Amino acid sequence: MGSTQKRIKKRREYLTKKAWAYTKLSVSAVFVLYFAFTAVLVLLSMLHFSHKMSFFFKCLALFDLVFMGIFIWWCARSVAHLVRQDIKQLPYVPPVTANTLPIEEVLVRGSEETAQELGKVLLRGTDSSAGTGEQELLRGSQGQSGL
Repeated sequence: MGSTQKRIKKRREYLTKKAWAYTKLSVSAVFVLYFAFTAVLVLLSMLHFSHKMSFFFKCLALFDLVFMGIFIWWCARSVAHLVRQDIKQLPYVPPVTANTLPIEEVLVRGSEETAQELGKVLLRGTDSSAGTGEQELLRGSQGQSGL
């Protein structure tokens, strides 16, 4: 039973590591979306207030916007690449099911008594009918079922 518990523990660890890796990937995607949304807002505000800004500040803001976009894209891409490598390096641990368990650990329900011996035990009378034989008990039950 110990090896099954170890396999279950390994499977749980595998799923935890995999979930953590996908969580990191998701968080990096959320950050990219946040910064992309912020960049779009900056661009829209630049267009809205363009009549009040000098040409130098317009070029500087546009350069910063492009530079930040490239930097954010590069960071997100490298984080995604690292997370994918982590996921690929995780050794696959199959789920623990009855089909994958070793034979020694599978409980098999069996009967050591034959059907005749079981029939004798089932046809045994109670204390009040101690003298009644098996055939009489069978006849009595067959007679009741015909009612």
